[in-house]
Amino acid sequence: MIPIPSHIQTLKAYKPGKPQADLFDGKESESTAILCSNENNFGPSPKAIEAIRANLGNLHLYPDPTGSALREKLSKKLNVPINQILLSNGSDGILYTLFKAFCQQGESLLTSASTFVSTAVMAKMHNIECVEIPMLQGYRFDLDGILAAIKSNTRIIYLCSPNNPTGAMITRAELDRFLPQVPDHILVVVDEAYFEFAQSLSDEDFVDASRYAQDNLLVLRTFSKAYGLAGIRLGYGIGATYLIEALTKVKLTFNPNYLAQVAGIGALEDDEFLSKTLANNKEQIQRFYALFTDLGIVYVPSYGNFVMIDLLSEAAVEQMYEQLKTRGILIRRLASFGLPHCARVSVGTPADNDYYIQVMRELYS
Repeated sequence: MIPIPSHIQTLKAYKPGKPQADLFDGKESESTAILCSNENNFGPSPKAIEAIRANLGNLHLYPDPTGSALREKLSKKLNVPINQILLSNGSDGILYTLFKAFCQQGESLLTSASTFVSTAVMAKMHNIECVEIPMLQGYRFDLDGILAAIKSNTRIIYLCSPNNPTGAMITRAELDRFLPQVPDHILVVVDEAYFEFAQSLSDEDFVDASRYAQDNLLVLRTFSKAYGLAGIRLGYGIGATYLIEALTKVKLTFNPNYLAQVAGIGALEDDEFLSKTLANNKEQIQRFYALFTDLGIVYVPSYGNFVMIDLLSEAAVEQMYEQLKTRGILIRRLASFGLPHCARVSVGTPADNDYYIQVMRELYS
């Protein structure tokens, strides 16, 4: 028998927000609302679909390993030099390669508790210690606590803003104060998977982390959320040229795939779809706030396309989850994020949200 390293034996694989086989255990419901995985329920960008269809005849070709056409498009849109952009199979693809590019055994990653759960999983995959600092009241990152926890072996600091699953955002003032205090030899990763939503929802506190001229900063973004391309796995990183070069050396060569690259180009040209998505999110998230206020449910104001609710006990979360599931509605339980008393509800289409709100009022009014 092949021996399995101890850090792999004890590893718990990431569990997605919804089962992939039978979503509702064979029980049919007249209406459904899948509100558990922060997907774009409007579907993919239509221009991305057009680009995929136009290129189906080229599937016998290897994709451009540098993704030059898509990176050029991103470079112009973001006003970032092309050699400071890296493409990947989703932004989590870059997260996975961080440990190969920048960490050695005995070094550690520093982050917050109750953040994107894959980060800790990936650190353990690579036998890298993950140190998690408890959140402040209101489910915000304790940036002072993170600074105080820096040790000689700290190699990466990971921040998710807006944070999944709490929805809280690191403000401009907070990042202005935090970044200069981080030693230059520590890589700061700011995961902006919900960047487009935060930009549309926030006021002067919003910060675009890619605008900081620091060579120890890497910003991650994705096409999975606002552009509706979660199923095709496409993301990118923005950072100093030497960081991008190091990550390029350790990533899989033909990554992302051919259709993902052309879909990304199409999506970036689809301003109408993006505007529709952001306008829907801005309007519908207020309906969630009103619902939770009326029902006396504690919620955290969000800068993403989801809202986290605090039901105060794991039993209450399980009861809500099962009651909604029998009515064809899926939400996300957050025990795997270290928040067993909380649940996360994604913003869907107006019809999705109408049904969810109706059922919630029937169950909890």
